Amino acid sequence: MNKTITATRTGIAINYENGKSNFIPYSKEEVHNSNNTKRYFQMNEIQRNMYRRLMYGLASFTSEEISSLDQPTLFKIKNEHIRATDVVNELKYTKYYGAYNKLLAVIFPHVELDYRKDGKYAEMPTLRELKITTSDIVNAWINNKLLPLNFYCLNEETIKL
Repeated sequence: MNKTITATRTGIAINYENGKSNFIPYSKEEVHNSNNTKRYFQMNEIQRNMYRRLMYGLASFTSEEISSLDQPTLFKIKNEHIRATDVVNELKYTKYYGAYNKLLAVIFPHVELDYRKDGKYAEMPTLRELKITTSDIVNAWINNKLLPLNFYCLNEETIKL
């Protein structure tokens, strides 16, 4: 059975030879809306330190701070940084190849495409080029349990409790 696949502005249209058709709409993240205004949040010092520790790992610490840390803490920081980097790269892969993979999944339904086997070492644009915001990264880290669920509410008063 032959089929014609067309990528339209709103989704993927599939027309089969027997007259049947199917339409797969793009998700809201894939549709670019020029009127879309992103909401940014200002991180306090506690949030900023947690973010930097995940994003930059040991590079976010001074050499004095690193020398004062014990081995289990150093290992934990390195491990969390590796996991956080993997989550960010998966976010980039999904944003960059998401629509393409969706199209390929329609053409080749028996082939599974995912970040773990296909995108781990793929070259991708920067976060800025992909328009991935700090909020997107924080939300992905929260979903992967690298940051606490109440990350947006953290401040000195909540930590004292």
